Amino acid sequence: CDRNTDDIRAITDRKRFDICRLLFLGVEWKRKGGDIALEVARRLNARGLKTELHIVGCQPDVEVPDFVIRHGFISKRTDAGRAAIDKLLAESHFLILPTRAECFGVALAEASSFGLPSVTTNTGGIPTAVTNGKNGQMFELDADIDEYCDYIGNLMAARDTYKALAISSFAEY
Repeated sequence: CDRNTDDIRAITDRKRFDICRLLFLGVEWKRKGGDIALEVARRLNARGLKTELHIVGCQPDVEVPDFVIRHGFISKRTDAGRAAIDKLLAESHFLILPTRAECFGVALAEASSFGLPSVTTNTGGIPTAVTNGKNGQMFELDADIDEYCDYIGNLMAARDTYKALAISSFAEY
């Protein structure tokens, strides 16, 4: 990417913290952990942290509540598609990809290039893309939803800590 640390600071400074924006990028709802992402967003809202879940790439196989924004498939082959995905990456607080199986996770590296921390699982090749505390957090496959919620909630309540993680995420990229 052509972004630098100053760009990441500017992106992070523009983020509003009154709504937590989770971004789910994946074509396969079940394998990529869409059900987990949905439950994390649901519980964050129940805890009082207003949360949106933005879904790109697939359609959930369940009925979704109003806090879910479905963007459908966005092709990165077009300028408009790349711009739309870039905007979502820049405006979100976390990439949430609680995948059950993954070779690497290109979306995780792409998120880091925007200073966007990832919330994901410790499976397959994910540890080659995410380092706990540097560009997000990996949870075990059987982690309780509350572990995800505690992590996200704590960072949303500590804006300076979140901003430091955003800069660290970009440095990891």
